[in-house]
Amino acid sequence: MVITSRKNELITRICKLKDKKHRDATGLFLLCGKKLLGEAVSSDIKIKYIFAVEKNKETAEKAADLCGAELFYTSEDVFSRLTDEQSPDGICAVAEIPKRVHTIEDGSFVLICDSLSDPGNAGAVLRSARAFGAGTVIFSAGCADIYSQKVLRGAMGAVFKNNVITGTDTESVIAKLRQRGFRVYAAALHTDAVPLKAADLSGGCAVVIGNEGHGLSKETVSACDGALFIEMEPLCESLNAAVAASVILYKRYTEG
Repeated sequence: MVITSRKNELITRICKLKDKKHRDATGLFLLCGKKLLGEAVSSDIKIKYIFAVEKNKETAEKAADLCGAELFYTSEDVFSRLTDEQSPDGICAVAEIPKRVHTIEDGSFVLICDSLSDPGNAGAVLRSARAFGAGTVIFSAGCADIYSQKVLRGAMGAVFKNNVITGTDTESVIAKLRQRGFRVYAAALHTDAVPLKAADLSGGCAVVIGNEGHGLSKETVSACDGALFIEMEPLCESLNAAVAASVILYKRYTEG
């Protein structure tokens, strides 16, 4: 059977998962694309439903068999309701938001994102954190929801692989890490900021990245042990938040 009505009750209910309040209320999220579905399955994410257009029958059946999900076929028109992608590949799934056990290992590197509101940036940060072996990524309250389609797509499966903590108060996190002996740097153009090449990111260390438009507050910078900045050409004002995070992550990966 193929679902052909855009008003189908199940489709209407699943479309509501595009809204964070419905993800929070149901404990479910929507993920789209063969690559992301494969990453979710390999990460033991509990898949509840799979939706596919008929051209993806073989892939959809294989995935459903692997994870025990209920499989539904839809018309191309109906499928377009489920995704915000411009050129979807015709397969998506509904999964349970995993219950994470939050542990920060001594001696590890922690990237703290403070009010990073752009979903594309949040996804790119997670992707870089996975690539460069960050121990933990922390998203404060006010950051983009990591289970939104844009973040999931940008992260390319890293949401399932990284140790991610969400909904925190940045200054409380900084205080707790410092109590454990972590050095905490603010990524900010502060009067006492040191260039990244001179910063010691070895051992237990954390760096705080600020909001795309407003950076970090004075209170947040003051709560840290110090500040660092990324050297660049004189006429360049700043880097994109995700790019800045990636440069810092690479520094730790290669020298830490």
